[in-house]
Amino acid sequence: MKRANSTCQISLPDSRFNYRRERNLLRRFLYASFERQINRAYRNRLADRGTTAQGVFWRSETSQIARFDALLSLAHELAPQKPVTIADIGCGYGAMFDFIKTKPAYAQTIYCGVDINAAMVSACQKKHPTEQALFKLGNAPQTTVDFAIFSGTFNLTHCDDPALWMDYIFNSLERCMRKTRYALVLNLLTAPQTKITQQIFYANRAAFIRRAKQQLGPTYARSTKYVSGDVSFVITRPR
Repeated sequence: MKRANSTCQISLPDSRFNYRRERNLLRRFLYASFERQINRAYRNRLADRGTTAQGVFWRSETSQIARFDALLSLAHELAPQKPVTIADIGCGYGAMFDFIKTKPAYAQTIYCGVDINAAMVSACQKKHPTEQALFKLGNAPQTTVDFAIFSGTFNLTHCDDPALWMDYIFNSLERCMRKTRYALVLNLLTAPQTKITQQIFYANRAAFIRRAKQQLGPTYARSTKYVSGDVSFVITRPR
């Protein structure tokens, strides 16, 4: 009597799954490296220039304020009710909060500031000792807000690959969209071709809109008044 041959089937890991996992791990490592370098740059700049527009690499206070006004006006236009809750992602030393407090048009704004840089958050809390709880260390809103706003958050980069930096931007936007009711509102410098020049990122306007629509939701753009090359983008949560 012949003994039946038994076969042992071994499930080998899917090579495609391993590749995706390794690629995602590499991306997380690279993103963490970018943030460490940016952290260091902003910490040194703050120590050198203090809580000024130049202390967060803005060209001038005038352009900084023009961007604040453009982004906040878009959020208030879109808000279905007041007050409007916003998270200022990459809040720096809290200049947007100071701007809001001086503008009656934005009086119905409930603000929170978020930054990955502990020195910046500390500067905000020292500047506003009775409102320290408004400023948090992190890279996304801690609670759900109506709008996440990014003013100049992605301009400075220590990456030399525009496509990789764009991936980092969208990774950040996806994370914040999960804590946003209505929309993400951000500004970017733009150019005919996506590029990085002297550590400053420039997006192609049409390409950014196309990717945002595909990856996040309906998107439109508006040129920022008084700031050449700057564009405000609104990415709305799909209904």
